[in-house]
Amino acid sequence: MIAAAPDASCARDSFALPERVAQTAPHTHTHTQAHPTTRSRGLRLRAVAIGLATLAMLCAAWMPSLAHADCDPSEREIANHLITYSGQLGERNPLRLVLRTSSGGKLEGRYANASSQSDTVLTGKLENKSRLHLTEFDAGGMPRATFEGEFASHDDINRQRGGASGSCEVISGQWKDLRNGRTVPFELAMSNIQTGKIDHLYGAAGANDDETINRAAGMFRKGVLDDRRDVVAQSIRYPVRVSLRGKTLILRNPKSLLARYNEIFTDSYVRAIGAAVPRLMFARDQGVMLGDGAVWFDATGRVIALNRS
Repeated sequence: MIAAAPDASCARDSFALPERVAQTAPHTHTHTQAHPTTRSRGLRLRAVAIGLATLAMLCAAWMPSLAHADCDPSEREIANHLITYSGQLGERNPLRLVLRTSSGGKLEGRYANASSQSDTVLTGKLENKSRLHLTEFDAGGMPRATFEGEFASHDDINRQRGGASGSCEVISGQWKDLRNGRTVPFELAMSNIQTGKIDHLYGAAGANDDETINRAAGMFRKGVLDDRRDVVAQSIRYPVRVSLRGKTLILRNPKSLLARYNEIFTDSYVRAIGAAVPRLMFARDQGVMLGDGAVWFDATGRVIALNRS
């Protein structure tokens, strides 16, 4: 998320009042024989201005730092791992980004949005452990767009999430179309760290081909959003486990799923599935996860679990 602006309550008055004092002060020095009341009022105003300026300096000293965080690719938890980020490109475009770091700050990446038919390859670098430069290319190998972003500081993350966080967790910046100069803001937060190959993320789940899983996840997601219950029912491997209101149900066939469809696929659950990107998903030995665990797929792309919180 975009970091909240620093608390300006300390500084706001310190800038406003001196301006008013500056407008008033000349009147206190225009006549050498100014009235004592006028002179004392000017002295009081100057004292107030000095006091407020001092208060502003104290506030600035104690104000939370907005320094950008260091993201050290040599850290044990990050080195030789794939880091996945989820968030938004613009206001309504869910985005997933996978990065692999290497020595010298070089970056290799992939990104996709909810409507992507393939992953977009990225190359770039990390400067000063804080600033991200990524470039995507067209089919002819020419630069097409860039991601320019920075990692948020620890203080920024703590204010947003109320707790301690790692230094590589949040990225915000601008995506730029090099063909027309259009820019779109992006905000991404770390979703997971995993091992594996960047072009074969689902190997941990036993999948032979990532695209098989991606296509199946995309069809399931579209079926849910279009209320194509037949498509949804056919996408599932039975019996399927369904988490519902803290309880686990086992549905053994399409008929039992359709009988409880409205109970399972509520508006909020459908929105959660719609907000997920059905590519570049997290994988482990138990399966491939869509979104924050809303749906799990097996190595062939069949749904094996529905988790409606």
